[in-house]
Amino acid sequence: MKYVIGVDSGGSHIVGQALEKSGKVIFQTQSGPGNIFLDQENTYQNLTTVLTEIFAHLDRADCQHILIGIAGVETTNNASEVATDFTEKFGVKTDVISDAQLALLNGLEGQDGTLVIAGTGSVVYGRQNKNMIRYGGWGFLLGDTGSAYKITEQAVKQILKQHDLQQSSELSAPLLQLFGAEDVKQAVQKYYALSRKDIAAFAVKIAELATTGSVEAQTVLTDQATALADEVLGLYAQYQQPIPERIAFSGSVLVHNDFYRHILLAHIQEQHPNVTGHVVSTNNGRGAIFWDAWQ
Repeated sequence: MKYVIGVDSGGSHIVGQALEKSGKVIFQTQSGPGNIFLDQENTYQNLTTVLTEIFAHLDRADCQHILIGIAGVETTNNASEVATDFTEKFGVKTDVISDAQLALLNGLEGQDGTLVIAGTGSVVYGRQNKNMIRYGGWGFLLGDTGSAYKITEQAVKQILKQHDLQQSSELSAPLLQLFGAEDVKQAVQKYYALSRKDIAAFAVKIAELATTGSVEAQTVLTDQATALADEVLGLYAQYQQPIPERIAFSGSVLVHNDFYRHILLAHIQEQHPNVTGHVVSTNNGRGAIFWDAWQ
């Protein structure tokens, strides 16, 4: 049985999948973090663990190709070196790209188009005629527009504004409860002590409030979705005509929040009515089956 291997090597963990060309996953395993810029030695070790585990269960001679998408490899600029190392180590042709490229390959199934990622952070990627374009990102202090972090940040700022105006906010009670705070001042203290990931997690509650009819929560989601849509339009401005009309949505905010996703797509369609979107629900290692389309 012939198969390919796709490995999604991210900052929190590595997932390796052996797949038939149809996309059927025949084996999957995972290991520790894999950002090669932050920790090259452990990234190599964890990637080796994943591939060794796969080959312990499947015949290596049947593996046609390995594709690894690694966080941080654009910064270290050593993708070809890593590919050579793993080709020699396992005796199977290996290619290495960034985890973002792997996400784009998987989300668009090898076609040209746009990938919008909105989870804890956010970024927009596009590909046209073998050229990759990026818009946004830049971390939670300078970017991450429309991300879960920015959703929480805007909601908290709204509460503080209403507090300063001595007005009530329908977001105050539920968010103070989430923070475990008795009042706004204590909530601010706790906010500054939390990690970016912990703050971003509160966006789930804001989405729930929007679903149950909170106008303030809906406004927060609308503002952030529209701002991220503007970044997508900024990327579109860099495409050659005709622009690729396929767009994929990834990340927890876009995958799980229908209200947010519909607002974002509707704003894009005001300028590009033929653009169609779909949610990416598969692990990005699946991108390996589309690798030939990029050659």
